[in-house]
Amino acid sequence: MSELHSDHSAAILVGRLIRSYRDDARSEGRRLSQEGLLNLMVERGEEYAADLDRSNVSRWESGARLAPREFLVALGRTLNLPKPEVDRMLSLAGYETLGEEEGRAAMLAAAQSIESRVASLQREVRSLIDSASPPEPPVDAYGVARDALRRLALPGLYALVVGFVLNALGLNGTLALLAYVLVAFAIVIGQGVLRWMKPARDPAAHDHIVDLFFISLFFTLNASLLMGTLTKTDHFGFYTIEAFTNTPMPFLLTILSHLAVSLVASIMFSVLWRRQQGRNRRQSAFERAVWTTLPPMVFTYVSISVFTNLGAWISFIVIFVVLFGAFTTIVALNEPGISLGDVDFVQKAAIVAMMVLCSLVAAVALISYVDPDTALAAASIRIIPLREMSANELGYTTEEGVQLLRLGSLWMSVANISYLVTVVGGYLLVTIRRTAP
Repeated sequence: MSELHSDHSAAILVGRLIRSYRDDARSEGRRLSQEGLLNLMVERGEEYAADLDRSNVSRWESGARLAPREFLVALGRTLNLPKPEVDRMLSLAGYETLGEEEGRAAMLAAAQSIESRVASLQREVRSLIDSASPPEPPVDAYGVARDALRRLALPGLYALVVGFVLNALGLNGTLALLAYVLVAFAIVIGQGVLRWMKPARDPAAHDHIVDLFFISLFFTLNASLLMGTLTKTDHFGFYTIEAFTNTPMPFLLTILSHLAVSLVASIMFSVLWRRQQGRNRRQSAFERAVWTTLPPMVFTYVSISVFTNLGAWISFIVIFVVLFGAFTTIVALNEPGISLGDVDFVQKAAIVAMMVLCSLVAAVALISYVDPDTALAAASIRIIPLREMSANELGYTTEEGVQLLRLGSLWMSVANISYLVTVVGGYLLVTIRRTAP
């Protein structure tokens, strides 16, 4: 009841003030009527009054209802009332005064000004950060295609021409196939050596390391053919195609497949390295190196695993982990301005890791040598099944096949371990030593 009484009292007091201001006002020498007041308000641009009539003004002046704030402010502007008079009416009615409104507007404007300044400072900071960060190096598509063609042309042409010649001459003996595979190795490695002997035109591109990455994949993938030259088989299963059995064609197709996979992976490695050099500098050099090396390694392993067997899956996962660790460290240590506070620790860790993983390769080889039945069982587990072939169909007895498998597994493992330790491990240690303080 007290609140209702207070509101009614405020409405009466405000109504009396409205009536007194209207009575004191004149238009053309005459006192303003309620309707005349509304007309004068409209004439002076107060559109709010256009929707009112004299009954509204009558109720407000009588105190039947409390006049709205909009009307009181418009009344003050129309009659040119002093600001304190208008504030007095607004205060009696319980509304926000003009002074309070102006203060609130000033605070809002100040807050908006501060927000605008903060946003401007943020843009300036981002601009400074962007200008301080090196731009992402553009990918030289022509250069990538040229290098890919250079790596592919000679070994690919050799594999095709010599493979078809051997097939036409019917040369499928162990020595002929072994020479075929070893010369393919020599061509690819020879290209890399010749490239390393020449100064790189673009040191930032690290072409010699990309070549080493390509050669490492090609070598470790084709090491399986050292077993194949003895057993007349390949891990893809090309030898099970009737027209290719006991011919050089499975080796031709395997070399070309390994060449294509290694080539695509090396292109990925090169492009990712170039792009990572201009990426987020909040990441460490080793984090960027991981995202340079991991995708091509995963691509290679998945591409091979789909068409090979369980034995290949196990041996390749160990070999690829060695290659991943080695090349991730090499990429990280070749970043501009890289500084390692504890190179000795990294060197020791790299040596120990490579020794452990190479020991795993040796262990797999030892199991295959001591228990060839395990290797035969693993070779039968694959995603894409192959038709079964007997040892007699491949030109030897079952007992001879077991002995050939043992010997071939030994050849393959020795080749992989020798390459990983001498070439990859040696280059890794040289890189670590070069970055040592």
